Amino acid sequence: MMLKFSNRQTGLTLIELVIVIVVVSLLSMVAIPRYLDIADEAKIAALQGVAGSFSAAVISARAQWEADGKPSQQRLNWVNYDGTRFSLTTSKSGHREGYPFALVTLSRRPLSALSDQDCLDLIDNLLQSPPPATPDENEAASGQYQYFVRAEVVSGHQLCRYYQLASASDFGTGMKSITAGHSFIYTPALGRVDMKIEHNN
Repeated sequence: MMLKFSNRQTGLTLIELVIVIVVVSLLSMVAIPRYLDIADEAKIAALQGVAGSFSAAVISARAQWEADGKPSQQRLNWVNYDGTRFSLTTSKSGHREGYPFALVTLSRRPLSALSDQDCLDLIDNLLQSPPPATPDENEAASGQYQYFVRAEVVSGHQLCRYYQLASASDFGTGMKSITAGHSFIYTPALGRVDMKIEHNN
């Protein structure tokens, strides 16, 4: 008795393989950009949450100062907000008064001396659950922090800028620039919090 062997192949033909590669390529062309858009939208939403909480805390500290009768000492405004004493802006030089810019210390400094540490103290003490932040560039690059903090002067106003490290861009170089992502800005003299969204990621 003679056995018959089938000559059937059990793999993909070359045409079937090409079709599979084309379909997978088309799907990846649609899915990957959409995933990247969703990831960036999540980063923006996270920034909006922190900036919104920061803005609410700034307004709450000012409201506490108003409720306490606008306390001041040697013409310097201050408030005890949630157990922490903050130095507040005064009405001189066109500043809006009553907005926090630093912790009260023995050497009461004016707003014009705003430092990176003051900005860090603000986010750490105004928010109930502050995100990890640092004013040190080397620490910011370590991956342990969510925000890089910097005091800056723009258009004559001292301000605190909080750079979101998750959105930092590398501009295609492979090395992230910690100041090239989304950020929010607090301008104590105006009592204002603004967001800056970068679309170069």
